[in-house]
Amino acid sequence: MVQYSVYARVCNGRDSVEAHRRRIQLALPPTGSVRMLVITEKQYNAIELLVGKPTPYDKPQQFEQLMIF
Repeated sequence: MVQYSVYARVCNGRDSVEAHRRRIQLALPPTGSVRMLVITEKQYNAIELLVGKPTPYDKPQQFEQLMIF
């Protein structure tokens, strides 16, 4: 088994990624391991869904991005 549980965190930029990396390193468990995968929004949007028969939860969703100035 490669994973028992998976957690995701949206970070706004590389500085935020590094801050969370440091926070995770400070909280590492004494046994076991933690893997961290950083992907860009463009890479995430290119994810392909490979399932036999999609459920309603697997269907692509349309999202609108909110910008606050």
